[in-house]
Amino acid sequence: MRTFASVGRAALSRVLARLLRDTGGNVALVFGFCVIGLVGGVGIAIDTSVAYNVKSRLSAAVDAAALAGARAFASPTRDADIEKFFEANFPAGYMGSVLEPLGIASDPEARTVTVTANATIPTFFMRVLGTDSTDVAATAEATLASRDVEVSLVLDVTGSMQHDMDDLRAAANELVDIVVQDLQVPFYSKIALVPYSAAVNVGDYAEDVRGSYTNGTCEEPTCRYFKFRNMNWDWRTHEISTCVTERSGPDLSTDDPPSQTPLGRAYLGSNGCLDYEILPLTSNKEELHNRIDALDYGGSTAGHIGVAWGWYLVSPNFGYLWPFESQPMEYNQIHLGQKVMKVVIIMTDGDFNTIYHDGVIAKNSTGGGASGSSGEKINENGTNGSSFAQAEALCTNMKAEGVIVYTVGFANASTGDAAEFVEDCATSPLHVYLPKDGTELKQAFRDIAVQVSNLRISM
Repeated sequence: MRTFASVGRAALSRVLARLLRDTGGNVALVFGFCVIGLVGGVGIAIDTSVAYNVKSRLSAAVDAAALAGARAFASPTRDADIEKFFEANFPAGYMGSVLEPLGIASDPEARTVTVTANATIPTFFMRVLGTDSTDVAATAEATLASRDVEVSLVLDVTGSMQHDMDDLRAAANELVDIVVQDLQVPFYSKIALVPYSAAVNVGDYAEDVRGSYTNGTCEEPTCRYFKFRNMNWDWRTHEISTCVTERSGPDLSTDDPPSQTPLGRAYLGSNGCLDYEILPLTSNKEELHNRIDALDYGGSTAGHIGVAWGWYLVSPNFGYLWPFESQPMEYNQIHLGQKVMKVVIIMTDGDFNTIYHDGVIAKNSTGGGASGSSGEKINENGTNGSSFAQAEALCTNMKAEGVIVYTVGFANASTGDAAEFVEDCATSPLHVYLPKDGTELKQAFRDIAVQVSNLRISM
């Protein structure tokens, strides 16, 4: 392909050839005086034009690269992305230029990414005047346009996760490191944790969300000890716990405050209340890591209760329960010109198999182990629908409030009712992940974390 410089040299050669064929004295005299200036002038114009074109292309390339860097500010592949965008807009050897290594600098406090490129361009005519090359440079700075982000991480820690807890802990910890930024002003990035199995443990918030109880033993679920008939019509007595179950009535699938409709109590018996409590929204990475590192497996799967609390912890209707720094903003709240982003990430490894009646596992629960034992179940069916049906209704309603929902269907959750739930609950098919093993689980969490960080600056 002919370059601008080669076209210029050809045109100049034609002019010189015509002048040389004209042997008239005046022309020869003028030619003699002008040839040096003519060659120099045309040469400078051509070399300057080449430098201008390279400079223009270089500037466009660093602009694109800096913007890409801002979008991927929190990504571990940010610098590689910057390089790719630059190379896509400035091909190697463009117009004979030679590039120095790309300069990339970031300022977490100012939330900026700066990209600098330097190129050397060989001259074609100016070398006659002793200049063999010319240098051009371009610099672009992009500022991270951000927003507040509230993420609720819902983690399946049931008995079937026995052999996968190390991978789950590693995946969740990496997500925390990517999503929660070191700089929390003027925009914050916070994560809440919801471990779930047969129920969700709300710890010291139990009385506020499911109400108080009286001491003693009752045959109604109002006392510390609830005496009931199991599926064999034998009497059983279970103690109330700080875990909670689903609520009944018109607020079953809403996020209306528990002051309006309390959550269900949990009399769990040998199935046990999960040891690991919820953690409201926080930007304290150390606290998040400590909570995640302590997680272990056990119990059956009441996935709908995990989904509900994933929503509740980013819901402004539950905010009055938490310390000020953990209170979610209102839906569609605008802060410094940007809408607050709310995200719920739901991870499960299989069937939702545990529902309740009067705070005791219902006889139509399908869970195995302690939850499947007729001696542990109340002799009544749950009346709120299956765990999957309740979970899907909760997903539908939280998405209607603008919450972005990611689902991670791990291992056994890629088939049957679990797969249907994972597909239906997510915001879109692009928000669904079906990792088959621990390596893919960690990659899924990593991809979600990067997407959340990118959405934080691009919505």
